[in-house]
Formats: sequence, structure tokens, C-alpha cells
Amino acid sequence: MDLTGLLLDEEGTFSLAGFQDFTFLPGHQKLSARIRRRLYYGWDWEADCSLEELSSPVADIAVELLQKAAPSPIRRLQKKYVAHVSREACISPCAMMLALVYIERLRHRNPDYLQHVSSSDLFLISMVRHPLPVSRKSQEPAMSSAPPLMVPLQMVASKYLYDEGEEEEVFNDEWGAAGGVAVPTLNALERGFLSAMDWHLYTDPREIFEVLSWLESCVAEQQGRRRGWYTYTDLCVLLEQPTWQLALGSLCQRLVKLSCLLAVAYVSSVALAVASVAVIHQS
Repeated sequence: MDLTGLLLDEEGTFSLAGFQDFTFLPGHQKLSARIRRRLYYGWDWEADCSLEELSSPVADIAVELLQKAAPSPIRRLQKKYVAHVSREACISPCAMMLALVYIERLRHRNPDYLQHVSSSDLFLISMVRHPLPVSRKSQEPAMSSAPPLMVPLQMVASKYLYDEGEEEEVFNDEWGAAGGVAVPTLNALERGFLSAMDWHLYTDPREIFEVLSWLESCVAEQQGRRRGWYTYTDLCVLLEQPTWQLALGSLCQRLVKLSCLLAVAYVSSVALAVASVAVIHQS
């Protein structure tokens, strides 16, 4: 990487040219490689497998999960809508994982909200990247009878990850265009979502990695069942899960017990044969 852009220029001022080339987190490349390999993003950085949209297996799981979380039949979430929004708004897998954390919190904190919101709007709101100037004391706007859910989820998750001024930020009018929702409606959905969350958006990194591990196992199981066989990566992912480890441990214990029984039976039969031969010779 060229560091000259980070030094003082001829006029003595500090230049930020090339500053975005720094990788601030030491594990960034390792995490990116893990996501590409285990969530089926592929390795061609120039083609359609960038981390700026959801992979097909992740989109399938998102649709299934959100349809269960928000069972309203109005504006029921479809994979085509998820693919369109993730492509237009450049939804990252990290934003999707953060949205899954928010869904789990809503299930425990405010389950009634999930019963009155549509899965499509929840998906969109959870990924917003640019914060609205909303005061916690402001009166919550009236929500429609079936507000969409997918939009608010993605909106809020992206705003949490990419604050104002970042290159990846997306404004509400852009989210509205991507999701086919009017900006005033989108703003109302966002305020309603934040109110339902009680503004509890902070997420510990350990929660993200727990969701990542769960998502990896879901993708591995789903893709393995579809193909009828599992790749080496799929097996590695599944064997990291406690349930699979317990099942494998139980299987190994049974095999060891069976081997011991067979060994004892074999030794006993050999000893019996030797004893029989000895008795015959003595007689």
C-alpha cells in the first residue's frame, strides 16, 4: 500500500488520500474469508460474489426466519424482494447478522410488534444506514395496520454499522427507492421499530459471532440436504456445533463399546479354540 498519501503534502497539510486502504481490524481479512467460504459468497472479488449483497443461501434463511417472526400475510416477504433490496442497497452479511440479533430481541421484548408488522417492511427497516434526527421523547407516529418489517430491520442494522459520513452510508430516500416504500412511511416505520426496540441497539461482538456460527450451520445443513451430500467445509462447520459434537461423541462411544465387545468375543473364541485343541491332544 502506498503510504505517501498519508504524509504531509508540499503545503504542510495532512492528506487523507489512501486512508481508506487501511484495514483497522487485524481479523478483518480472516473474517471476510470465513464469510465467503462458509456462507457461499465465492472468491471472485470482481464478479457477483462481493460482500455487498446477500448470498442466495443467506437470503433463503432470511426469508424463512422473517416469515416466521412476522407472520402477517400482508406484504409477505419473498426472496425476489430480498435479492432486489440487498443488491440496490448493498446489504452486507454483517448487517444481516445484526438484524437477526434485533429480531431475537423483539421476540423477547415486544412480541406484539411482530404480530402487527409485515415481514417485508421489517427486513428493510432493520438495515438502514443513515440515522434519522429522531428524539426519544418525540411522540411515536401512528403506524399503519400492517407495516412492513424487513425494511426497518436492515435499515437500523446498517445505520448502526455505518454512521453518517461513511462511504457506505445510504440515506432513507435511497432505502425507500430500493424497497419501494415512500420516505414518510419509511420514517414512520423506523421510529416505530426503534420504539419497539426501546432504542436498545448496542450489540456485543460475541452476539454477532454467535449468530454467525448459527447462520453457518443453517447454511451448511440446508445446502447439504439440497445436494444430497456435504462438502468438507460444510462438515467442518457442522462439527463445530455443540449438537453435532454431542451426537458424534455419542456415536464414537457406541463404536468403542461395540469394538470392545467384539474384541472380547474374538479373544474368548480364540482361547476356547486353543483350549479345545489342548484337551483333544491330552486325551
